[in-house]
Amino acid sequence: MDKIRTLIVDDERPALRALRGLLEQQPDLILAGEATDGERALEFIQAHRPELVFLDIQMPMLTGLELLRKLPPAARPEIVFVTAHDEFAVKAFEFHAVDYLVKPFSDGRFRTAVERAVKRIRSGSLSATEQALRGLLEHFQNCRPPPAADHARLVVRADGQLLFLEQREIRWIEGQGDFVKIHLVKGAVLTRLTMTRLVEQLDPGRFERIHKSTIVNLSYVRRIKPMMARSQGMELDDGTALPIGASYAAVLDRLK
Repeated sequence: MDKIRTLIVDDERPALRALRGLLEQQPDLILAGEATDGERALEFIQAHRPELVFLDIQMPMLTGLELLRKLPPAARPEIVFVTAHDEFAVKAFEFHAVDYLVKPFSDGRFRTAVERAVKRIRSGSLSATEQALRGLLEHFQNCRPPPAADHARLVVRADGQLLFLEQREIRWIEGQGDFVKIHLVKGAVLTRLTMTRLVEQLDPGRFERIHKSTIVNLSYVRRIKPMMARSQGMELDDGTALPIGASYAAVLDRLK
């Protein structure tokens, strides 16, 4: 059986070398080419028609998403997105991506993506699981509320899954470096996302940032209370006590 002709695209040379090394270990794939920007990748795809592309999203000249928009659906190869940013996941699956790898990923996670791609290309159809995911994403896009209420859900990626969280179910959010821990009414979710990017996706009428590493849903605040060193904090309805950072004290004026 012929090997699957594969293109790898990334503007970072170390990442490109790493992809090349991983790909060379896959018996079903053969490296057909490399590109370090979107325009060169587009030219290669149009000229050589690779069957599979490992595609970075944020690149010079053309982003990965812009590249795909320039290709008619029938001319698009199978795509595995490879990126350091997970906030593009919904957009990626609009293009029926095989998989979405968030850097850094393990060799095992890469092999899983390859297995999915090989299965898709060899069979020419989606697996039942993939069909269900596509259907869920399509439903999400078609049922999105109007712009005035566009903050009803938060979409995050955790444990290899896309999770659709109701923002009203989020009590508070804790920053942990490049990750955030989202504390829900029931349970918690850890996802790779910065606080700055998360703030952009949250309902500004519901959430307030009260510390460099804390965002709180005001619906669950029971009271403002004194804390150590003459500072103040918020107590939630479940007893959680959250300090208000000195540089965020102005939030109290907005709540009066």
